[in-house]
Amino acid sequence: MMPSDVFDLAIIGAGASGLQLLYESILADSNREMKILLLDSGDRTKKSWCFWEDQQKSCFPFLVEKTWKNVTYRSSLGATITSDISPLIYNYISSDRFFNYFFEEFIPQEPRITHIQKWVNKIQEGHELQSIECEDGTIFYAKKIADSRPIKNEDTYPIYQHFCGKFVEFDQPILDDLSITLMDFSLPVSTNDMAVFHYILPFSKTKALIETTVFSHLPYNREVYEDLWKKYMNTHYHSKKFQVVSDEFGTIPMSIPKQRVETNVFKIGTAGGMIKASTGYAFTRIHKDAINKANNRSIDIPKRFRFYDKMLLKIMQREMNKIPAVMDRLFEKVPKKDILCFLDDKTSLSQDIQLLSRLDIPFFIKHLLR
Repeated sequence: MMPSDVFDLAIIGAGASGLQLLYESILADSNREMKILLLDSGDRTKKSWCFWEDQQKSCFPFLVEKTWKNVTYRSSLGATITSDISPLIYNYISSDRFFNYFFEEFIPQEPRITHIQKWVNKIQEGHELQSIECEDGTIFYAKKIADSRPIKNEDTYPIYQHFCGKFVEFDQPILDDLSITLMDFSLPVSTNDMAVFHYILPFSKTKALIETTVFSHLPYNREVYEDLWKKYMNTHYHSKKFQVVSDEFGTIPMSIPKQRVETNVFKIGTAGGMIKASTGYAFTRIHKDAINKANNRSIDIPKRFRFYDKMLLKIMQREMNKIPAVMDRLFEKVPKKDILCFLDDKTSLSQDIQLLSRLDIPFFIKHLLR
């Protein structure tokens, strides 16, 4: 017998992937009668979501708090390169604004959404009906389940992107608020175990998020990263007075996700392979995946981009200390807009060949032959 209360879709997790799928599912014309259950653990960890897109096709433009048209790269030798990336634009959304919109505006106004804070214990997949058992024993039923929880036994990744960021406010207007610093390798601290760069989001001439970012196969080490952050600030802002307003810490797994056959129970977000393996960027990929799933479409990323990701990850695994030099050559030889399109899987094969031909070919061939 069919249970009396069955949801068309149950979404487990109320993070970036769960809420974007919720949003697109509600907006899809084919889902006007859809009943959605959102099971939320209550996690509201502070995060910054950044992404680049064509400024005419921005992702959640009403939530974007700051945009930049210029990108700066600082090499391991200290050379500074600033470039206009038009027609692309670099966007910033804070998790505070994102969560406030969904939990205070979008969800309360939509009667088709049932939002419940509970921890999910297990899922039982059936032919037409799926069941969800929560830790308190409550059971829910749905025709489809989107699950954002990490996959068990797959939480070990060869490379991680660790970050230790602090929101700071300077006493004087010393920042260039027209350009984000995508990568700054000028602090010579990269080793065989970790490639270190710094990332700066200037919200004004006095306020910024300054972040130590580390590619490593080692576990997160907050004490080490705090020391690296202080060393960077002492090097570049030694005589400047500032105060730390808040901080932000986290880890992003960098690996090639396993390809899975989707059923009525499917993974989304990090668990669904939506993180770009070689960069850690995910927000727009999650959004595209949400649109496709809400409209019952599949996403098809050319296999060559998975190959490029594998190549960079192999270099990180074997010669982490060479990453600054690889990035130096890339940013010195290739227009920044082309790099961003390449990293976003939006280049043609001929564009890929032209870009890759400007890099250290023997170095990449060596890793290919391995």
